[in-house]
Amino acid sequence: MRTLVGRGLLFVFLGFSASGVRGADEHDPILIQPDRIDQCMKFKVRSSVEIETTINPYYLRGDFDGDGKVDYAIAVRGRTTRRNGLLICAGNGMTFVLGADQPLKPPFSDMPNDNFVAPNWMVYSMAETRALAVFKGGGVPAVPAKLPGETIAMIWEDGIALIYWDGRAFRWAAPKR
Repeated sequence: MRTLVGRGLLFVFLGFSASGVRGADEHDPILIQPDRIDQCMKFKVRSSVEIETTINPYYLRGDFDGDGKVDYAIAVRGRTTRRNGLLICAGNGMTFVLGADQPLKPPFSDMPNDNFVAPNWMVYSMAETRALAVFKGGGVPAVPAKLPGETIAMIWEDGIALIYWDGRAFRWAAPKR
């Protein structure tokens, strides 16, 4: 249990952390996030990325690798390049940074001038991801044949890109242009 005191108010949170607290006004929001995200940020990645709070929601929860444990995808920004990316905090303790300050050769995303995190993003179940295969028109990527877990759908006005685990690494699937 964590407690946060701010502006004369007492907040008690069960299972959530207040270590991301930065301020108490609309320009510097108070971040209350799951402890797992705090733990993930403490290891290895804190010096290279920061949480991108201008995206709402700034994190998603799912089982991306299909191991039955909760994973988190967090919108981040590289401290050096200021490029957007994702931090995947797997339930097994592994972390993956996609985009941000990571060398992009070959690029993770194949979209020109990619801002990486779409204005709308959400977790798609395996069934929802497979249902995309019925769309024959543009704007929808080819759905991978084998999906061990849920996918992250990046939704733009002209299409959807998917981020999925292939059993060894996270991959990007975008519509053919």
